[in-house]
Amino acid sequence: MSYAVIGLGAVGSIIGGLLAKSGENVILIGKKDQVEEISKKGLKIIGINDQILVVNAKVSADLSLISEFDVIIICVKSQDTKHLAEDLKKFIKKSTLIISLQNGVRNSKILKEITRNPVLSGIVLFNAMYIKPGEVSLTLKGGLILETNSLFEEKIKDFAEVINKFGIETKEEPVIEGYLWSKLIVNLQNAVTALTNQSIKESIINKDSRAILVATMNEGLYVLQKSNITYKSLPDIDPKVTIKRLKILNSVLLKIGSRILKLNETARSSMWQSLQRGKPTEIDYINGEIVELAKKHNLDAPINEKLVKLIKEAEKNKTKSYEPSKLKEILDIK
Repeated sequence: MSYAVIGLGAVGSIIGGLLAKSGENVILIGKKDQVEEISKKGLKIIGINDQILVVNAKVSADLSLISEFDVIIICVKSQDTKHLAEDLKKFIKKSTLIISLQNGVRNSKILKEITRNPVLSGIVLFNAMYIKPGEVSLTLKGGLILETNSLFEEKIKDFAEVINKFGIETKEEPVIEGYLWSKLIVNLQNAVTALTNQSIKESIINKDSRAILVATMNEGLYVLQKSNITYKSLPDIDPKVTIKRLKILNSVLLKIGSRILKLNETARSSMWQSLQRGKPTEIDYINGEIVELAKKHNLDAPINEKLVKLIKEAEKNKTKSYEPSKLKEILDIK
């Protein structure tokens, strides 16, 4: 089996690096600065089984090279999916399977409609930090959920076996949409931590940011329910249970709980990372998805709508941040 991994941020670097470390036929497709660093020094991955891996991998910025590969794994930001798909269709073989390991619920549909290739979704359950080109860190251990069907069973099985070797356990599901919505609800917190400049752990422990997390996810669940969308609980993460725990547990117990989950002190949301790097965020495909769904069904989602607006302002103002108590006040959360 041969693989091309497109997008060398935190997730793409880890997935691509592990495939290369395992000796698979893989090429990593990234930006020029990433390609240069990895070519010179290798790809450094911190935190896999408490080790530091330095991986030598074939890497390029030339997208046309994907024509040689059986499986293409997409790890770019959601806002880049459409443009990438337009480029992919120029080079991709019709027999090539595309796997989307991206946030949001629409990426696979966009990829399939534009490329006309088979596309399966995947859900990333680990947290990772992009430190600099060619260097990433695993900050919260977790696995993958991979969509599968009988036509691509062997390809998915082969991919899963490689990733499993490094402690990233995979779960295969024939119907994945409900899990995608569940991940989206959990990811609504990304905007909160991005705006408060908190680590994920800090946002859970602080009572004001914790109240924002609860209100934001509750609003998202309300919109899903009224839109007749059913989510499926992710392994060890049910949005309703998470909300309940955040509401009833005090900061001391939450701190203990986050240790049990082995949540690294440095774990940050992908949206925070984008703002810090001066890059556009995925806000339209996370909190914005709830806002658009609410509008479609004549519902209100004022908290998520304000979060979208504030993130877009932060993108323009280069990471404007708020104290949790101030953000709670702005969002009108009691």
